[in-house]
Amino acid sequence: MSAPLESLDRRGFLRLVGLGLTSSLAVPAAAVAQSAAGGAAKADSSSSSAKPAPAAPAAPSGPPEISEDARSLAEILRRRYGKHLTPDQLEAVTRELDQRVQGGRRLKDQKLANGDEPDFTFGV
Repeated sequence: MSAPLESLDRRGFLRLVGLGLTSSLAVPAAAVAQSAAGGAAKADSSSSSAKPAPAAPAAPSGPPEISEDARSLAEILRRRYGKHLTPDQLEAVTRELDQRVQGGRRLKDQKLANGDEPDFTFGV
């Protein structure tokens, strides 16, 4: 099936995201990228078949906890624009901020090798 995004390296993830935003070939390219990542994951798992696979964590029953950073940013937005937002809208904005903060942390945590270069996208 499809490989999870965690199995992609940073450059592969950025290519996948870039193709999804700028190309009409996004779906076929995503399938190719995921199958390539899945093939690499299968090769890694076959070489280390002695190790049992770790159990997947159980899905949380409710919505995930919002980080303090996202709550602080949402508080600033509430002070500035609170009279224009309903509580539901403010909650949606807070969740979006939390997703962006978490995404930034995941990108920051990705380690680059010495030979990794910037990903350039040239338009035609």
